[in-house]
Amino acid sequence: MGNDITSRTFFDDVRNILRSARQKAYSNANFLMVEAYWQIGQRIVQEEQAGKERAEYGSLIIRALSRQLGDEFGTGLSASNLWNFRRFFLAFPSTGKLYALRRELTWTHYRLIMRVENPAARDYYVQEAAEQAWSTRQLDRNITTLYYERLLKAPDIKPDDTPLGVVLPDAPESFIKDPYVLEFLGLQESPVEHESKLEARIISKLQLFLLELGKGFSFVGRQFRVSSETSHYYIDLVFYNYLLCHNG
Repeated sequence: MGNDITSRTFFDDVRNILRSARQKAYSNANFLMVEAYWQIGQRIVQEEQAGKERAEYGSLIIRALSRQLGDEFGTGLSASNLWNFRRFFLAFPSTGKLYALRRELTWTHYRLIMRVENPAARDYYVQEAAEQAWSTRQLDRNITTLYYERLLKAPDIKPDDTPLGVVLPDAPESFIKDPYVLEFLGLQESPVEHESKLEARIISKLQLFLLELGKGFSFVGRQFRVSSETSHYYIDLVFYNYLLCHNG
């Protein structure tokens, strides 16, 4: 009995319970602050509209709010942060939009997303960043390299009215972006690299390359041998998409 109680499984289970609770507490606290920032932005806009006949009224009330509450709440209420709260509300201006936001994302995620002008693209980045657990660095890169727009250029993909903003049909072509952006490989703009050098660079940046390929891709092997009755052939790099296999 004693051995069962003190088993590694028992300790691991308790450890996982505590870690899960901490993560949930952090996520809840994080989203409460995100919600508060939205509400502050909403209140700023409401106050601006009440005094819209006055020139530069928005700037005046933001500076006044920062001075009034800055000492009490610290740098979190700097003028630049208050402008960000206002922008956050304007990017997601309805209560429905607020509660469609994802708890998994941090304020830094939302600061990146709210700079996107296209509302459908914003909704897409919110959902994908949460579901794919994108870091803020990966999200920033995907926004900068127009990830959403490149998906729309792929065959058979068109925007629709769903929050995700992108339909991903079962056709294999729908998993291909147009074009791929591989700046992280450090290639010359006029490629004259030997295939083996290109292959080596992809291997050295494999995680980034898989992220750029998109959903469902995994790396199978390098110099993968394919044999016929009379010959052997070698494929430089082989990748596999489990979503395509599942859809098939």
